[in-house]
Amino acid sequence: MNVEPFYENFRRDLFRYVVYAKGKRRLRAVVTCVIIEGVWALAAYRFGRALFTRGGSALILWPAFRAWELAVRMLTGIQLHVAARIGPGFYVGHHGAIYVGPGTVVGENSSIGQMCFVGPAAGFHGAAPRVGSRVYLGPGSKVIGDVEIGDRAVVGAGAVVLEDIPAGVTVVGNPARVVSKQGSDELIYLGEGDPLRTGSNALQKLAG
Repeated sequence: MNVEPFYENFRRDLFRYVVYAKGKRRLRAVVTCVIIEGVWALAAYRFGRALFTRGGSALILWPAFRAWELAVRMLTGIQLHVAARIGPGFYVGHHGAIYVGPGTVVGENSSIGQMCFVGPAAGFHGAAPRVGSRVYLGPGSKVIGDVEIGDRAVVGAGAVVLEDIPAGVTVVGNPARVVSKQGSDELIYLGEGDPLRTGSNALQKLAG
């Protein structure tokens, strides 16, 4: 098992929260660490993964991690299981009822919304989902069991994924079905070009 570095992976997670704040990222990062519940959960998870993958004498800090993880779960409702492999650049969009279970694999630069479940169908047992890179998991979505989601896919709000999803598509519904060949590129901003304009900004652009 490869050792997962705490600082480098957490730094890439944090980038997802500050990428919009050009020129003010250092201050924004400090504020974000203090006030954003998803960042608390990611910090605990990255610390736990660093211990878990390093093993040996590092496990002397395991009780401290477990206490930290429990406190975060109680305060935020977010559980990122230490036995899940979550790539760096993960964005937890909101607090509340978020679960990424053991054995789950999530690729780099993916996002998850509130009230999401991603994990084995049988709790701690059985095959777990494999989620690609730059995947957007909308609020209330469920990804259950031995399924694979391709890179740049979008799982819409409330969708339930029970079968494999190809790369670069959008799925909705229960069970999830493909409704668009448009993927997550505009939903997950990584600093290239201009971010997606939404809400009042989009209306002002159209009016202009």
